[in-house]
Amino acid sequence: MINRTDKGILCVGRVYCDLVFAGMPHMPRLGEEVYAESFSAHAGGGAYITAAYLTAAEQKAELCAYLPHGPMGTYVQQDLEQSGVSGHYAQIADESWGTQLTVAMALNDDRAFLTRRGGAPIPDSFDRALADPNIGHVHIAELATLLEAPFILEKAKAAGLTISLDCAWDEQAMDAGEVRNLIEQVDLFLPNLSEFRRVFDVTGEIEFFASELNNWKTKVVVKRGADGATLFHLGQHLSAPAQHCTIVDPTGAGDAFNAGFLTAWLAGKSDQDALAEGNRFAASSIGSIGGATGAKLIKMSAS
Repeated sequence: MINRTDKGILCVGRVYCDLVFAGMPHMPRLGEEVYAESFSAHAGGGAYITAAYLTAAEQKAELCAYLPHGPMGTYVQQDLEQSGVSGHYAQIADESWGTQLTVAMALNDDRAFLTRRGGAPIPDSFDRALADPNIGHVHIAELATLLEAPFILEKAKAAGLTISLDCAWDEQAMDAGEVRNLIEQVDLFLPNLSEFRRVFDVTGEIEFFASELNNWKTKVVVKRGADGATLFHLGQHLSAPAQHCTIVDPTGAGDAFNAGFLTAWLAGKSDQDALAEGNRFAASSIGSIGGATGAKLIKMSAS
């Protein structure tokens, strides 16, 4: 069993209400209608999903985010309470911002999203959270959040905290001119394969890219789905295979991977062990519908 760090992880980023459709014959096309075999509504967004898996693994986690208001917010509040994730630094979004909502469509081993953002990226409780002596690490769930609030880096470093960053597919964010400079300032960058290729303009076999990161202190961890995960650091790379599992809904698998990797890495385990733990968490997510539903399997293995 992986030992947990005594310090908590502050998960920062937007929280959405996820409407998840699965069991479709194909993706919708203009002018046509597609029927799904299953549907469910859940709290979503990388900050919440990663926090839910961390909590299930008995790793201290705090959520610093705006939560959707109104009827959709009800689903989010219910999941937050059931997951045990601390919402001490979370706030309800202003009604004038509209609802932060994602429609997730799962097909075979992949998924597509339609998302509506609104309002500010993080609440003003962020400063109070950084002053919390029980927080030792900040996890930023979306590259777009960091672009909107780059002060996160300076404030987190001033507080002596380590920092991890997921990407989350956003073409405008990935193509921003300053994006690599921001990524180079974090300790861990955790994109999936498509995001990695887009941000770093990588074609062909990604292992040949290792030398391009020769002078980077940032560890770049690429989540490759069925091909496992690969870590690049100081011109070297290492990989770990994915765990076999039945694919139901891959929504949130990358966020679950983040939780597994962070749990091991912050506890001082090797990069190889952290990759394996990330893949284990990802496999638990893929086997059930909804981004954080599989956290119950992690909770069972942790107890």
